[in-house]
Amino acid sequence: MKELKRTWIHLVLLVVSAFVAYAAAQPKDVNDKPLQAGELELWKAKPEDVTTISFEDDKRRVSLERRSDKTGGWYFGKVEPLGGAKANPEPENPHATTVEAATFASVTVANELAKTLATLRAKRSFGVIGDERMKEFGFDKPEGTLRVTIAGTEHTLLVGASTAGSTTRYVRDVATKTVYVIESSPVSDLKGGAARLTERSQHEWKWNEPDAIGIAAGGKSKRVVRSGIEGRRFWADANTSDQNDETSGNWLGKLERLRPIGFLEKLPEGATRIARVEYRLGSAEKGYLELYYRDDKESPFVIVTEQLRLPATVTRQVAQEIVDDLGTVLPGAELPAIPKEAPSAPSPSASPSASPSASPSASPSASPSASSAPKAPTAGKAPAAPHK
Repeated sequence: MKELKRTWIHLVLLVVSAFVAYAAAQPKDVNDKPLQAGELELWKAKPEDVTTISFEDDKRRVSLERRSDKTGGWYFGKVEPLGGAKANPEPENPHATTVEAATFASVTVANELAKTLATLRAKRSFGVIGDERMKEFGFDKPEGTLRVTIAGTEHTLLVGASTAGSTTRYVRDVATKTVYVIESSPVSDLKGGAARLTERSQHEWKWNEPDAIGIAAGGKSKRVVRSGIEGRRFWADANTSDQNDETSGNWLGKLERLRPIGFLEKLPEGATRIARVEYRLGSAEKGYLELYYRDDKESPFVIVTEQLRLPATVTRQVAQEIVDDLGTVLPGAELPAIPKEAPSAPSPSASPSASPSASPSASPSASPSASSAPKAPTAGKAPAAPHK
């Protein structure tokens, strides 16, 4: 009986060892997988060696430039209208080709794109083709030009037509004149411009990961901690960790909903920092978020986080709710006076002359507050960061 037991133990250990060895031998990246029949590599490098990526057609140039900081690598992106497109939309002609200039930060999508382009694989090669076959592959009217700079060397591919399967397309190496078939996703990502490449997440980590958050604004600060049992977690004041701090929890939930709608190359001069929030897991810093106000009618609220890298404008309505509730989260905080959004102009049907039942007092001109909007605040002293 003992011999049988030992045999089973050895068999189990053998199976586990074989599984571990198999898992360790598997490629950790798609570009480490063995080449399939007909596949070949156009070039091979590390993702961090990809310094610039761009796609250009007759309407736009989309470019990504690698930058790095203590958080890691990211890409500074730009969309620039070219001669074949208008720089601004034409409301009177919705079918006109328009390209809007944009500046943005790209982290998640751009890093994946760099990973793919660092070691670019082709499904097959057609070799060097003659001029009489250019139309066959779509190079008589190419869709654009893809450029990738790796460790100082620029690789240029002319982008032709999609293949019959549409998930791949033809490209022609400008230097060697060789035609290849590659996956179409890198081209699709770049053609998508800011809408596809822009970073949308405040942080790389998930919202439920931090176990402590510091909130500071207007000279006041507090620390909240994650408490409760599994399935019934809540945020509590660090001084009363057994009590659900619903006010802070609801406020943090609204803060988490903020998403970038645009990016700025730098924080505007005179921008006022309203609040700073710091996230921690144990003794480690997870990240931060800073909320600013600037004197701009369209997008007055701006956030900065460790993931977004660049100042990002956010939806005014959600940000205004966050600012309005901040006084209840931090009683006594000296918050800047922020002008409310001006009410939209009434439609013609709502005017007194259009409706017999309308009251003259409802006219905008009769309101004493209509002609005197509060002035935007000037830059003040930023609130201190919460005590760690």
